Amino acid sequence: MANIAKIQTLLNDTAKAIRAKYGLPNIAGVIVRDNGNTIMNTIQGVKNSSLSATAASNQMTTSDYFNVGSLSKPITGFLLACLIKKGILSWDTTIEDVFPEFKSKVFRDRSGMNDTFLKVKVYELMAHVSGMNGTQYHPDYDPVKKPDAHSRETDPFRFIQDQGLTAGGNSRDPEWMTNESLFYQRYLFTVLSMKKKKYQYHSTLNMGYQNQHVSGYGATVTICAAMAERKTGKVWEQLMDELLAGPLQGQFNIKYGNLSNGAQFHYYNGQKYVPNPNLDTPLMRYSSKFPTGDIHCTVGGMAQYIRYNLPALNYTQLFDVQQYHEPVTDAAKGGLVLSGGPVEKQHFWHTGSTGSSLAVVRIYAAAGRGVAVMMNCGGGPKDADANTAQSELLEKLEEINKNWDTI
Repeated sequence: MANIAKIQTLLNDTAKAIRAKYGLPNIAGVIVRDNGNTIMNTIQGVKNSSLSATAASNQMTTSDYFNVGSLSKPITGFLLACLIKKGILSWDTTIEDVFPEFKSKVFRDRSGMNDTFLKVKVYELMAHVSGMNGTQYHPDYDPVKKPDAHSRETDPFRFIQDQGLTAGGNSRDPEWMTNESLFYQRYLFTVLSMKKKKYQYHSTLNMGYQNQHVSGYGATVTICAAMAERKTGKVWEQLMDELLAGPLQGQFNIKYGNLSNGAQFHYYNGQKYVPNPNLDTPLMRYSSKFPTGDIHCTVGGMAQYIRYNLPALNYTQLFDVQQYHEPVTDAAKGGLVLSGGPVEKQHFWHTGSTGSSLAVVRIYAAAGRGVAVMMNCGGGPKDADANTAQSELLEKLEEINKNWDTI
């Protein structure tokens, strides 16, 4: 019989030691096991490293949020799966199904679009195998070593968010702080993405999970949001709020926009982790590409996300977990990555990083368990950075799970 009190103490002591070792402002760990019936977590550290380290109001708690970076993509995929359950879209819905104007050659010619991606499906966008280059105006690294990854940034029109819209400080910022602007930006993003050539990131057949650096594949989840918006006439934020207030009410503690209750993103300034004000502007609430990297979770929210992925639990009224998990290549339809390897070690996983936050999740669906680590900080000294700390705590969580009954 597991000694839960001893396990909780070990969890807390382990996270506390790792936080101190790497000088992190905060770190959290989550363990879900026994087919979702056992949930434990630890949260260590402060919301804001520039404030008192001992003040009660500055301590991270179970009600505080951690940014999960690109883990937002499969979480958005889960929300999308809930809309699919409602019949709003299907995994096989194509771009031209939703935007029939794109089928018009006159429209495409006027907009500078091609017809390459008209039949791209929702699941291809979520699994990152569409060949669409979701980042618009950033050249790729090292074109000499990656000859198929050359810059294609020749369009004079720019996607406003990629030009730093959310940084704020412009007198015309309020014009972008509306739901109408979000509709416009996501539609614009879709149009611009369809002006590109098919992207092949060092891959002859363009297969496999290819969300690598500035290839931008992960941003194509934004097109799925635009598709849902067109089908419903509601901005994605409203659709997400309706799900969270309706069928997911009280279960799934996630949010978009700014971190709340004084919590801050942190970057490493060469000496220590300090708050990153660029990720705490009023415009963060109006980030059109937030489904790709700006969802925030409490530890309870992350635990619940793991539970949604455990087939032993019945969430058929919300979504079809088998479809969500269905392999495309080495990614699933909903956006999680498949590990491969020996059967006993196979799992779904995803990571997230903004440079000022980190997150990772592993979900052993067949075994009915999962682990996750989150922190509102990123970067750090070589070989002793936040990523190293994240990996260390993740493996400690795996070790605790393995030794559960003997602790």
